[in-house]
Amino acid sequence: MNSVERMLTALRGGTPDKVPFAFGYIHPRIREGILGATIPDEHHYKVNWSPTFLPGERCTTLEPDESTDVRVARKLGLDALGFQLLTPVIPKLELTAAGTYALKGGLLTPETLGAWKQGLPEVDDPALYREGEAFVQRYRGEFALFCRIRLGFSPTLISMGQKACQEYVKSAPDFVKEVVSTYGQWMKKHIRNLMELGFDFLWSFDDLADRIGPFFTSKELQDIFIPALLPAAQEIKTPWIFHSDGNLFPVLDDLMTLGMSGLHPLEPGAMDLKLLKREYGKKLCLVGNIDIKHTMTDATDEEIRQCIDTCMDTLAHDGGYIISDSNSVPASVNPDNIVKISEYIQKARCVYAANGHTQQ
Repeated sequence: MNSVERMLTALRGGTPDKVPFAFGYIHPRIREGILGATIPDEHHYKVNWSPTFLPGERCTTLEPDESTDVRVARKLGLDALGFQLLTPVIPKLELTAAGTYALKGGLLTPETLGAWKQGLPEVDDPALYREGEAFVQRYRGEFALFCRIRLGFSPTLISMGQKACQEYVKSAPDFVKEVVSTYGQWMKKHIRNLMELGFDFLWSFDDLADRIGPFFTSKELQDIFIPALLPAAQEIKTPWIFHSDGNLFPVLDDLMTLGMSGLHPLEPGAMDLKLLKREYGKKLCLVGNIDIKHTMTDATDEEIRQCIDTCMDTLAHDGGYIISDSNSVPASVNPDNIVKISEYIQKARCVYAANGHTQQ
């Protein structure tokens, strides 16, 4: 199998020739550490939470960017390469010394609703998609190509601020419904345009939980979010991965009505992975679980081996698994550990077959 076949086989629940390997995003600082060289680029060290704008402004770009350098993908032996055309938001952001963004609440309120709507970009503007189209043409066939998107959960939470959004769901549900519906209609058109570009799959980054559990109840999702976002999800004609940190067990059946093919990132300690594999392994491709806080940062070679073996032993049997990070590859990790992880994965992933047994 080539990388495209390998990724799509796993996303469709099958067993490829070896476990696929993919990262959704690698921070520019880590890309340079992996390559041992400066990457000259107009997006240097830029971290795209999403395109941002202020109430009263008009957003005119989706800030197109590659999710990692192609040389990094080749060096690590990744099967997938991504491009991001993320959904516009209006948060307060603060760039930290580590090169990541700290969210400082949000700017979307009932009072700024009209200005926010007017500020969303014209979704059918061809200029928004030119770089994405060139990306697909440039790398088609070498990697399984994906586009990073946000379906609508995260844009709503980021724009309002998490706590404010949770409060609005209870005190002003009609306001939240209008926001989510607006995002849903915008995303419906956006996804329709992305389908024309020829991406192999989509990867939607829509955090809505932490280790304790989801930010919303099943009823709140069914009353407010799912109906508004389902028409957009139904426009996806390729396999797609849904990303959310945290414990999703209480609402996973609700989320699955959106029709996703895979679930990422399987945050360590948040869910019982053996139970997840047993209950959902035939329904979802499971993606992720390489720990970013220790394994990618300061683990020894032996700890790296143990982490990868545990991921494979727990999740790779019977197919439907893509080994990946447990969030993203942020600026705080160690590039040397990323290289060691990839080297061990290249050795380990070839020896896991349909029943999870080592092949001699």
